[in-house]
Formats: sequence, C-alpha cells, structure tokens
Amino acid sequence: MSSELRSPQDTERWLCAGLCLIRHEDLTADALTSAVPWLLATLAESPALPPPAFIADLGRLVAGVPLAPSAPVPDTQPRLRAAVRAYDDHVLARLAAEPHLEAVSAALARLPETLRPRGVAFLVARVLTRMGFTAGSPVSPALARRVLERPPTELLQAGYTALRESGTSAALERLTEGYEALASAARRAHALLGDAESFTLENLEHLQGKAQRMALEQAVEAAEALSRTLPPKLRARPVSTAPLPMALEDEAAFPQGGFSSVSNVGSLENLVTSELVYMEDEPNLDLFDVRYVEGELLYYTRDESISVRRRRVITFVLPPDLVDARVKDAGVRWQRVVVSMGLLLCLVRRLSLWLGSEELHFRAVFLHAHDGSAPLEAERGLCELLLREWRARGTAEVLTAATLDEVLTDAEARAKRARVDLVLLDASSQVEKVSHPGASRIERHVLDLSGPSPRVRTIRDKREDLDSRKSEAPLGAALGSAHWEAWLGVTLELAQGLL
Repeated sequence: MSSELRSPQDTERWLCAGLCLIRHEDLTADALTSAVPWLLATLAESPALPPPAFIADLGRLVAGVPLAPSAPVPDTQPRLRAAVRAYDDHVLARLAAEPHLEAVSAALARLPETLRPRGVAFLVARVLTRMGFTAGSPVSPALARRVLERPPTELLQAGYTALRESGTSAALERLTEGYEALASAARRAHALLGDAESFTLENLEHLQGKAQRMALEQAVEAAEALSRTLPPKLRARPVSTAPLPMALEDEAAFPQGGFSSVSNVGSLENLVTSELVYMEDEPNLDLFDVRYVEGELLYYTRDESISVRRRRVITFVLPPDLVDARVKDAGVRWQRVVVSMGLLLCLVRRLSLWLGSEELHFRAVFLHAHDGSAPLEAERGLCELLLREWRARGTAEVLTAATLDEVLTDAEARAKRARVDLVLLDASSQVEKVSHPGASRIERHVLDLSGPSPRVRTIRDKREDLDSRKSEAPLGAALGSAHWEAWLGVTLELAQGLL
C-alpha cells in the first residue's frame, strides 16, 4: 500500500466514505444501522479491515437481501469509480454465483440473533483468507467504536462530503487501493466459499473459543482436499454375510413399503378417494352409507414387509499416543493429527454415500492413557463437532474406552450379527496392538502415523497382513509434496478396504 491512515481524521473519513458505498438502493439510516454490528464484530476478529462496504455487502448477501447499485461515485474520483466497478464485477458477482452461498445463508439463518454478527465476521475473514487479501487497513477499535456510535445520518453526511472532495486524500486513496486489491485477489482465487464455511457456521454455537474454531476449519478443509482425489463412486467387494432385517433410517418415519393393494377392510384415512362419489347432499341414506354398512367400501392396504439390509459397523480407534502426531510435516498444510481428523470425516461422508443401502454405524473410540488421563480430550471434542450431523441421526457415536482389548472384545461381539471393520490410528508404529485371540472375524486396518508419510496395514485374519507400501520411499521422494501424496494414497486405500 502506498498510502496510510496516519491520523484519526483520515480513519474517520475512510470509514464514513466506505459506508456510503454499500450496495443498497437509496441508502438509509436503517440499512447503515444493521451493518454496524457486523463491522464491530469483524474488527474484533481482525485489527485490519477491508473496505467497510465489503463487510456490509457480504452480510446482506448471505442474509438473502438482494444487492442494488449504490449511489454513483463522483466524477472527481475516477480511479475510485473504476475500482468500485471492478469490485462489483469480480467480487460481488463471484459471491452471488457461488454454489455454496445457499448452504452458508441457511447456516447463518439458523444461528441465534446474537451470534449472527460473529458469523458474518467469520465469513468476512474466511473469504479474505481464500482470496489471499492482505491489504487491510489497521483501525483502532476504540476509534471505530466512537465513530460508529454516531447517528447514521451524520455518518452518511460525513461520507458523502469526503467522496465529493476534489483531488486526492489519504482516506480516499486508501479506500481505492483496498477495492483494487479486493478485485485483484478475487480474480486469482479458486473459490470464495466452500464447505468449511457452512460447516463451521452450523457448529458456531457449540465452538468454545477461536482455537477450536480454527481446528474445525482446518479439519474440514483437509477433508475437502482428501475427498477431491476419491472417485465419485467405488464398487463394494462382495461379502459372505447374509442380509438381516432392520429399521430404515428415515426422518419422516413412514411405514415401509407404502400402499400395496386395495381391499374392503381398513380405516377411513385409507379410504379410496373415488368412493366419495357415492355421497349425496340429501338427508336420507345415500349409496355411500349403504356401502359402508355392507362393508363394500374400498380401502388402500399397506405393505408391512420388513426392510432387509446388511449391517455394517466401522470403528475408528484413537489411542493416547496420537498426541505425537501433533506435528506439521513439510508439504502438508495442516498438522498430522488434524489431517487424520479430516480423513475420518472424509471417510464417514463418502461411506455414507456409497453404502446408503446398508445400515451403517460409525464409532469413534478414544482410549485413555495408562494413568487414566485423557490426553486427546481436545481431539475428542473436535470429533464430536465433526460428526454432529451423524450423531443427531443416530448413525455415529463418539466414545471413550480404557484399553484397546476392551474395544476388540466389543467388536468381536458385534461381528456375530454384522460386518465389523476397525481402523486404528497409530502414531507409535506398533501393529501388534491389534492382535486379539478372538478378533479373526474383524477386519483391522492400521493407519501408521509414526512418520511424515502415512501408510496402511490391513489384517484380515491371523495369517494375512497386507502393507500399503512394501518399502520405504527414498529420502528425496519423501520430502515436499510426497508427504501429501502419501495422504491421498492412504485415503483411497482405506476407502477401498472399508468397502
């Protein structure tokens, strides 16, 4: 940036002039009043602000309010006029066409009224991060609060006065550069909104602090990145277990099968509608009454057959030594344990889609340390948020257990009536942990996280042990992007193995 806001007067002019550029037809005091909480919440999120109108425009857009052209920029500011036009074309038009906008708007609308300014501030920060925007203007929170507490009409008057000034000033120069930087960054950005934004907004009410929110964002981003490499559909390998009768997961709880036939026995709510033609307005008995007494009315009958589906139980085991995976490797954007949480979410999403015809049940079990402590308490809270949708449906649960033997014993009991897969996320490279006298019917997968390049080991019985990598990669290939390529490889291998 070539210009800076050196004085409080420059900062005040920058704020007021920026508010006058909100995309609102016939900008009124009420429209400006609704944008003030969003500005203050964004300032609490980051000390450097983008042009103020961007915050208000994004808040109105996700709130479902259509954007309208604002008052034209005066001819005395030709560079600012061109920058605002580029901002309309490359930022607002991109945001309005984003495929995730509807999901983000729905998630924001479900938040309590008091949390929505915080949600808008989160969205502003996320969009700026996705664009790589670093040209924010540092603003003192005390000064911004003092300016924004003034009457809206006074703010608009001061803003229009600043825009009509002839020549250049530090405030208008800074505002122009901010709009130019926004348009330039949006042209380079791949996407302005994504699944991470809607997922975090849905859980914003349950997040405890900024650290947990950032962990959730990063885990969802990792899940998105891993999911891009998976094919839209994978073929499940044949299994020998017979299907079992069980209840379908259906939020509406409709009877299974629907109407199957017509008979003369039933209740009035199942009456065939064509029977109503026998009703007449005369007070005497009509043909409908006669058919009812004689039992000749026709009724729909329901199919009471039992749904038959295969039962699947997939258990993810997270031992306490996973704390050693709280490291960041070269070529990977996130910590090793965060990527493992993203891998768990990615597999749950894809398996729920691919195996929708089966009764799936996911279990994430966190093991205690030898002294009874819970070193993965933060990861357990993150996992509960990541699986909140499936936990609400009753198809997933997050548990704790004392030892791995306890988990294997429970899995062996479940294997009598279902196919059971167990995935151990191991950071100590001790595959012998999953050995158990009665676990021959359990398919065990060990995700070795002891090194920067993960690998998968599958154990289907006591004699078969399949390793995803026969030998260690050369040192040169294990640096940089090779670590992330290894994550992509084990994601596909685990998905294929669990099918």
